[in-house]
Amino acid sequence: MLSGVVLLALLAGCAGEDLGRKNFERTTVQAEPGTGQGQVPTGPIDDPAVALPTLRTVDACGLLGDGIDGRFTPQDEPRSTEWGTCRRDYVDAGGKPISIMVELGEGSVFADQATGGVAGLPVVETSVDETSCYSVAVTQRDPDMGVSVFAQHEQAGGQPCESSYVVLGNVVAQLRDSPPTLTPEGGSLLEFDLCESLDEQTLTSVLGEDEVGVRPGGLHACEFSQDDVVVYTSARLGYPIAPTEGAEEVRLAGEVPAVRRPGTTDTAECDISWNHLPLSDSEAELVSLNYYDYSDDAEVATACERVTALAEAMVATLP
Repeated sequence: MLSGVVLLALLAGCAGEDLGRKNFERTTVQAEPGTGQGQVPTGPIDDPAVALPTLRTVDACGLLGDGIDGRFTPQDEPRSTEWGTCRRDYVDAGGKPISIMVELGEGSVFADQATGGVAGLPVVETSVDETSCYSVAVTQRDPDMGVSVFAQHEQAGGQPCESSYVVLGNVVAQLRDSPPTLTPEGGSLLEFDLCESLDEQTLTSVLGEDEVGVRPGGLHACEFSQDDVVVYTSARLGYPIAPTEGAEEVRLAGEVPAVRRPGTTDTAECDISWNHLPLSDSEAELVSLNYYDYSDDAEVATACERVTALAEAMVATLP
């Protein structure tokens, strides 16, 4: 069964490597001295300050301020092209450059791999290489999610896990104190829970009468699963959607134009996307539905029929 974890961090830097578009292989490592090493918190995680409804409205770039624990000096302004994510470049106390990226609602975390804690939350530290490290505070279990900080030292000789942990502690403190928030446009999906976009009656009428599992996949994502079928929905900011080669334009309820693309692999797959809220000529709030049927006799045509029916129903539930 598909894990349902899809990373939506599409960060664009003004210069240098675009961390948000590179997939790093994460390897669990022992925590360095001064980081999350120590006893792992095991109690329930019920702090509303780090719950998904609260995190959806947090301005991630506001969390990367001009001074983090007095250790890092900013070299540019925070930048983000996506809800819940932000990147900023600093120099450390020795003058060496370091890039920091924060993501709220991180889904690529396994709580049982925690090596320590921060402010009562379990922490998972994973190393990319000798210059880069993720520190993730687990904010929810089953499904596991968290707040992550990625630190990349541009030069060897630093302690990236220590850097990411220091910033993570600062971020968690801000979330519990007085976090910076975003003000949504009218009709925005910023505060909307996509797991509420399709009710049980709609899902079973399209997929069949068996029970449908529902799992959040991040701040603005949700997975619906039934037997060999997985439907993943997500909302994000991006360039307005338009038909491209291999896709077709369809009309949803209320004459909403959408772009549908059948899959080309052995899996019966079909995706549909549309512009929910125009923000400018070059940006809009976008919604996508991805349908996968892993059964042996599944057909792409059926996948496209079903994903279109679900999109029709979803449009009516959105703000």
